[in-house]
Amino acid sequence: MAQRLSNLSNQTCWNCSSTAQDDKFEDTVSVLSYLTEEAVVVLSLICAFASLIGSAGNAVVLLAVSKYDHLRTIPDLFIASLAFSDLTVCVLFLPMSIYHFQYPDAKDENVSFYLTKIFFGHFSMVASATNMFAVTIDRIFALRFPFKYTARMTKMHALAEIAIVWVIALTFGALYAREVLSSIYVAFYSTVLLFGTIAMYIYIFVVAKRQENRIQDITMVSGGSSVEKKVARTIFTVVGVYTVCWLPMLLFPVIVNPSTKPEQFGKGYSWVQTFLACNSAVNPYIYCARSQKYRKAFAEILKIKGFNRDQPKPSSREL
Repeated sequence: MAQRLSNLSNQTCWNCSSTAQDDKFEDTVSVLSYLTEEAVVVLSLICAFASLIGSAGNAVVLLAVSKYDHLRTIPDLFIASLAFSDLTVCVLFLPMSIYHFQYPDAKDENVSFYLTKIFFGHFSMVASATNMFAVTIDRIFALRFPFKYTARMTKMHALAEIAIVWVIALTFGALYAREVLSSIYVAFYSTVLLFGTIAMYIYIFVVAKRQENRIQDITMVSGGSSVEKKVARTIFTVVGVYTVCWLPMLLFPVIVNPSTKPEQFGKGYSWVQTFLACNSAVNPYIYCARSQKYRKAFAEILKIKGFNRDQPKPSSREL
């Protein structure tokens, strides 16, 4: 048992795994076996709540982007791509997790189910990390080379980048599910992109501050820079929340050594795994809190009367 959990310490994805399908299943069962009935109930309730609010929120984001022309700027296209990734987690992965909490040891019946679950888990994690990395690169070009960006960056270019994101995510998910790729590579890839994204955002705000100091006397350009910085801050909030949710999964095997503390590891792993997955339910509400144009679009879709009264019209460039 301790050896199986030791294998899990090298993995930081949403799902536990080893090199063979049966071992993948058995490793997960060994972790879940440490959970009490009360813990299973609480985890199931958390997953159910996150699935409900996340499915609704991400569906509204996708509906808003498809319905309103002013929500189809290049950053919004990346937001929609991220929302679709989050929706797959909320609609598929979290309900599957609830089932797996309730019936962890039906090996003959659950191996195929579990492989499907880990495919969506790894696929969605890679898609989220790659989407955020791509939109960060987009923001760097928008702030660092604003005139070239406006002239050269088109929606078709953005859609091509998003297509590449999904090809990468599907490739990782398929290779892992077919045992061609170890989850350690998926975890390493996502971790590198995460910290790369954070480093680039530090650079973005340094560049934005310098530009603000240089062009503060030019009203038109300063206004455009202000909008780009506001977009960057909103996306940085999304990245920051994702980092907070990701770090416990990354650090937990280091803090709680599964070889020496298998019971503590087994009890805690499902909690940090669920915490990471629930991040997908949060992003739509970040957009709503940070962006007036998203609040307005959500209110119109949900038929919330009086919300937009006396509200100034948001810029089409605002996120």
